Amino acid sequence: MRKFYSIFAIALFAMTTSAVAQVSIEAAAPAKTAEEGITFKDTVKQNTVKNDFSNEARIRAERAAIRKERNKIEFNVSLNGSLSNFNSKWQQVNGNANAITGVANMLFTHNFTKGKFTISNKVTAKLGYTSKESEWTKSQDEWFISTAPAYKISKEWNFGAIASLRSQFANGFDKDNKRTSSAVAPAYLNLSLGFTYVCAEKKFPIKINLSPISMSATYVTNQMVRDVFYANKFGTKAFADLTPADKNTPYCYGLTLENGTSRYEGGSSLQVNFDRTFGKKGVFRYRTVLYSFYGWINEITQQASHNRELFEHIAPTLRWEHTVDIKATKYFSTQFYFQMLYNKAQIRSVQTQILLGVGLSYNFKNK
Repeated sequence: MRKFYSIFAIALFAMTTSAVAQVSIEAAAPAKTAEEGITFKDTVKQNTVKNDFSNEARIRAERAAIRKERNKIEFNVSLNGSLSNFNSKWQQVNGNANAITGVANMLFTHNFTKGKFTISNKVTAKLGYTSKESEWTKSQDEWFISTAPAYKISKEWNFGAIASLRSQFANGFDKDNKRTSSAVAPAYLNLSLGFTYVCAEKKFPIKINLSPISMSATYVTNQMVRDVFYANKFGTKAFADLTPADKNTPYCYGLTLENGTSRYEGGSSLQVNFDRTFGKKGVFRYRTVLYSFYGWINEITQQASHNRELFEHIAPTLRWEHTVDIKATKYFSTQFYFQMLYNKAQIRSVQTQILLGVGLSYNFKNK
């Protein structure tokens, strides 16, 4: 019996060793799972988000700041009741009357600066009427446009050009109710090329333009205006009966019959501008413009042609304007205007004009 137990124990030990060996081999082998061989892919599209809105707003703001820095704009309009006074010589040429009038004024200026390049544009207009003996009479009528491109060559000197055109809106009549002016009759075109001195002191903002080469042109495009001056000069004499000397004689704002509707002069010009506002709120403002032209090129030509009567009409043209604005409130102001004019082609005397107006005004400046 003991022998039987010994054999049974040996056999049991052998079976246990074999089972352990089998378990150990299977455990060493990697276990297979359901996730074996699966690869994950990212199918979501990646986009980089840029802050375009803020960038565009910043760019627009920067451009607006640059435009404001480069552009200086002023617009002023006023409607005044005024007291006008003209001397007898002014009335003889333009037919204006002394009276209490209503006058509309407009001023627009635009200055653009980029580096050393600048361009200054200016537009002014005056139009006034008064009632005299139940009839409307023109007391003020003028519009003016100018542009002045320039290039800075030093701290206080610029090189550039000035182009300006001056005329009126409506018809004008003399004391005999004859039409002596109309739209573009006369009109004055001035072109100049030269140097401009600009004072660097802000308390004395003066500009002096010296143009050794200039051109001045006069246009009288209205036939009725020319006919009035023709009758004043030649009476009832027919054109066919005029002599060659008559046809070369100035008769209408310096024009001759040979000129037709326009007259051109070459010479030199001088222009002085001053514009300053006084007080923190700009209560007082003084502006003055002095322009003078002398057609020395035409003088040399006429001396060579020995046309004495035409030569006598060649003389310096002088126009000097003064404007004083007193600002009582934001929309109420007083304006004093004085002009002195000497144009030998019109009349051989000095013409003066005085205007005092009180009324409503509006002024806009971008800076």
